[in-house]
Amino acid sequence: MISNNSVKFKYLSKNELLINLDRLSRFKLPEESYKRVFYDVILKCLINPKYGINNLDNMPCRELCNLFKYIWNSSVEYNYKKKITGNEFNLLKYICLNSFKNLDEKTKLLINTNIYIEPILETIEKSEVRNLQNLKLNLHKKKNELIFPVKKLVIVEGITEEILLPVFSKKLGCDFNKNSILVMGAGGKSKSPALYMKLRNKLKIPIILLFDNDAKEICDELNSVLKKKDKMILIKKGEFEDILSLNLIKRTLNNEYETLTPIRKKHLMLYPKMCDNLQYIYRTMQLGEFKKAKFAKIISKNIKYKTDLTQEIKSIISCINNI
Repeated sequence: MISNNSVKFKYLSKNELLINLDRLSRFKLPEESYKRVFYDVILKCLINPKYGINNLDNMPCRELCNLFKYIWNSSVEYNYKKKITGNEFNLLKYICLNSFKNLDEKTKLLINTNIYIEPILETIEKSEVRNLQNLKLNLHKKKNELIFPVKKLVIVEGITEEILLPVFSKKLGCDFNKNSILVMGAGGKSKSPALYMKLRNKLKIPIILLFDNDAKEICDELNSVLKKKDKMILIKKGEFEDILSLNLIKRTLNNEYETLTPIRKKHLMLYPKMCDNLQYIYRTMQLGEFKKAKFAKIISKNIKYKTDLTQEIKSIISCINNI
């Protein structure tokens, strides 16, 4: 606990600083992420005076920013034993302003708060989350050399595409991470349009939407509001699981599970939809419950060759990279 006149607060721990920096640097609208982090830190750490959410809602924004800055920077100095010089580059602000547009005045004040993050980033491990790794890559670079966390956003329907598209692209020689391409799952085709409409006027970067084949009506509706820099891709037949290589699926299942009868291609062609075939295999061969996320993760571990990617997957990735 420290005291500065009438303000008393608890230091944030190193782990709390890391968690909140992760939240600030995630690819979310800053008017949402910044407010959440500022409020959470003040409500958690401040001892005197004691505020509630209503107090923070009614507090002048500059006062809110100064209070957060005082708690944050003091916590960094305490934990990392490094003094702030006042000449630190506001990396978070620079990234926000180069990724987002049409920010309201309150949000501009929030992101303009010059918080000390260098010692946190300098000590993070390689196992830390992707956006912090990307943020660390920007340390000590000149403005014209900065690598922004996101330069292109791909909105997909589900978890399978979210997990596998970056892995497939890397196999083709394009690392989504190094090229600052983010794949974001919308949680279903019905939620993709709402997510796009939420972001279309807020982002300075291109947005690509990938849909299953049964989303033609949604695509027709979105066409009228799609920005010129953005693009929609419709899978030619079925859903993402339907355009995976049969050889890759077969090899993955046989490598992952020990079954009395080896799984063959014919087992993957009983039903028109691949997910129905996989549910049947999991059920009849007692492999447990078929879950898309788990299946995508084991597929990603078994990708060995460029031939593991079907031509349609290669075309989708080529389209994403060329936008």
